[in-house]
Amino acid sequence: MINTLSKGAGWLGFVTAIAGLFVYEINPVWRLYVTTAEIAALGLLTFFFIVHFEALKSFSTRRSTKLGLNSILMIVLFLSIIGILNFISSRHSVRFDFSETEAFSLAPQTIKVLNDLNRDVKILAFVSEQDRSRSRIKDLLNSYGYHNPRISYSFIDPDKKPSTAKQYGITQYDTLVLESGKQETQVKTVTEQELTNAIIRIGKDERRKILFLENHGEHRLADTDKTGYSRAKDGLEKQGFEVGGLSLLQEGRVPDKTSVLVIAGPQKGFLTQEKTALSNYLSAKGKILLLLDPDITADLGDFLSQWGIKMGDGLIIDTFSRLLGGDFTIPVVTTYPPHEITQDFNLATFFPVSQTVNFDPGRASELEFKPLAQTSENSWSKAHPREGRLNFNPAEDVRGPLTLAAVVTRKSKSGPAETHEHDAPQDAEPQEAATEESQPTLVVFGDSDFAANGSFNFSGNGDLFLNTVTWLAQEKGLVSIRPKETHFTPLFLSQSQGKVLMSVSLLILPSAVFITGIAVWRRRRRL
Repeated sequence: MINTLSKGAGWLGFVTAIAGLFVYEINPVWRLYVTTAEIAALGLLTFFFIVHFEALKSFSTRRSTKLGLNSILMIVLFLSIIGILNFISSRHSVRFDFSETEAFSLAPQTIKVLNDLNRDVKILAFVSEQDRSRSRIKDLLNSYGYHNPRISYSFIDPDKKPSTAKQYGITQYDTLVLESGKQETQVKTVTEQELTNAIIRIGKDERRKILFLENHGEHRLADTDKTGYSRAKDGLEKQGFEVGGLSLLQEGRVPDKTSVLVIAGPQKGFLTQEKTALSNYLSAKGKILLLLDPDITADLGDFLSQWGIKMGDGLIIDTFSRLLGGDFTIPVVTTYPPHEITQDFNLATFFPVSQTVNFDPGRASELEFKPLAQTSENSWSKAHPREGRLNFNPAEDVRGPLTLAAVVTRKSKSGPAETHEHDAPQDAEPQEAATEESQPTLVVFGDSDFAANGSFNFSGNGDLFLNTVTWLAQEKGLVSIRPKETHFTPLFLSQSQGKVLMSVSLLILPSAVFITGIAVWRRRRRL
């Protein structure tokens, strides 16, 4: 009876031990269940060993058993050594990059950031399984995880898991979502510089503050109607910003540590003290995003003139928008002059009822004007639009392309520093990511409705708005990393060299392996 029970206990213990290991591989978090299963398996196997101890002892005294046990012992020792070496190498691995340009190595700035990182960072990579960039992104994330095990990542196909992509507000492929504690941010251009700077941003407990001006008829953050800015607010919060409102009449000044002040479509005029507060904020290296609608008297002409800006008269008319089923007064923008905000930005944007943003060339010595979005040649600015009379009038209208959004920066007295990629050493200390970082910056759009709820998710409208705010909110301490250069080094062979290479690889080496195999087989057969 006891022998029968012991045999059942032995088999049950063996199965329980295998099941515990299997559960641990599936979900290591279930440690309590795994530990309980392994303890039970140990007890059952111990019971089996005690009952059959004498039988095992007599079996082990046989000569054949001793030889077999020696072989088993050698195998167990070999596997143990391999397991120990694998355990050590997995925790103290060493990588070598033999590429000519060190394309698979991280920059010293990134390594320094990773060495100083003392918090867990989870990265969700929303990349399609068929996307060619998947392997490149995976190699990059592997490099980050190699230098700091606190960084973990997982890939999510937005096409297979659209609910997850919607949960994180993903609007384009190849987007990374970084989470650390309560902080969250997104990277839409997957480069080493962008990823490293994102890690720097979420590594700080203090969230950057974005304030929206109120009490002038601006779009409201809490408004969920099509004219509200609730979607813009949600998008900024998902980027890791702290978003709130500001009344200059109550505060009297823009609060300290305000990363960006957004003035979204004011409908009423500003008081003198309010415009003074805006000027003081910019003078203190502040950042303002100003979105102005046409035919609205916000009384900001004198404030804008300090920055060389004059808003155009009338509306922008675009015939291309009618081809897409829209109205003539909704310009379609597909041209984005080079700038960090629109880098790799290839989405069309639509601006319902907009005006041009013009610059006084006489102020070019002290101000730097950079267009962000321009209409096509099939557009024009209509000075006196009337219903049914929107045709181009060369006497008073201005033919496109027209600037619809622009960045204005006040130059330093010594002038902007000129840098070249080949002059910047790769092992340089962390530096500011943009030249505008230490200068007051004003971004002006000739329309505010493009970022409202009714248009925010249409094509690239929301992305352009978020890119602009994110760029303005860049903090000091971000790094600038020179991109790796890719060299193409082809191998040229003469006709004779090609024949030799083909003969060695296709004839000589396979024949040598075949002949060696035959010789070994014949020798063993004679033994």
